[in-house]
Amino acid sequence: MQDYDNTLKYLSDKFPQHYVDLIFEGFNGDIVLLDRELTSTNRKIDYLVKIKDITKHTEFILHIEFQSSYDVNMPYRMLSYYTRIFDKYKLPIYPVVIYLYPDRPGFDILDSYVSSINNKDILTFKFEVLKAWEIEANRIIDNNLYGLFPILPLVKHRKIDDKDYLIECFDLVQNIDIEDNKLKADIYFSTGTLAGLRYSKELIKTLMKVEILEESEIYQDVLNKGMEKGRNEGIKEGMERGIKEGMEKGIEKSIIYVLSTRFNNISPNLIDLIYRTKDESQLYRFLELAVKTNSLSEFEKNM
Repeated sequence: MQDYDNTLKYLSDKFPQHYVDLIFEGFNGDIVLLDRELTSTNRKIDYLVKIKDITKHTEFILHIEFQSSYDVNMPYRMLSYYTRIFDKYKLPIYPVVIYLYPDRPGFDILDSYVSSINNKDILTFKFEVLKAWEIEANRIIDNNLYGLFPILPLVKHRKIDDKDYLIECFDLVQNIDIEDNKLKADIYFSTGTLAGLRYSKELIKTLMKVEILEESEIYQDVLNKGMEKGRNEGIKEGMERGIKEGMEKGIEKSIIYVLSTRFNNISPNLIDLIYRTKDESQLYRFLELAVKTNSLSEFEKNM
């Protein structure tokens, strides 16, 4: 399970209020999702909302970046984001980085950028740093911030046994009081994804229920991408192996090898037809077709 940051990008769009509450506990006001694609770059930032705080009568933008691991360049990135966000929306910005896992224990995580010339500070830029492992689990659970439940495996908890706590995390997600089962399944899958930063994949697999995962759109998308990648890599590997075999043993044998490996028995007539083809470029076309075709009948039809 990979792509830890993207799961939170997805869920923060679904539950923006929960992420505001994580930064500003007890917030009272309006929240508007903003376009996350900035000028002068094709990269989208992770979370961007416009906030109207009714209590304090203020309006500003909350920007959050999710980091699965420490990035020494984060201060420069956050400054770059700040200037682009301000250029686009012309509002004050509250920048936050949420680190998900302490991959460098004891290492100071920077929360500012200072530019100095000739011992004079020209620019001081600060942003808030939240460390998931320092956030109390009850802060999320008691306030029912289920859009943040996927980070529960990474936060501070009082369970002695990690396995018991992880089981509790999955149970909490299963019991979320929302009617959208697909969205609940997305939260469930995201919880397992982020748990992969802290727990073994074997443990996570033993605890997750396949029947719930199958309802998740994110899970299905990951499966489809994995299958497509595997298919493409299989085609590439087949081509490379076939060409190598062709150079060593003859291209005809390579075509027959690929077809027989993929579709078991092939007819003597088809074998004879391949051997009677003398045009080398045509034979290489047959080899490519043998790797890509979905059936023997399709291969014969397109020869």
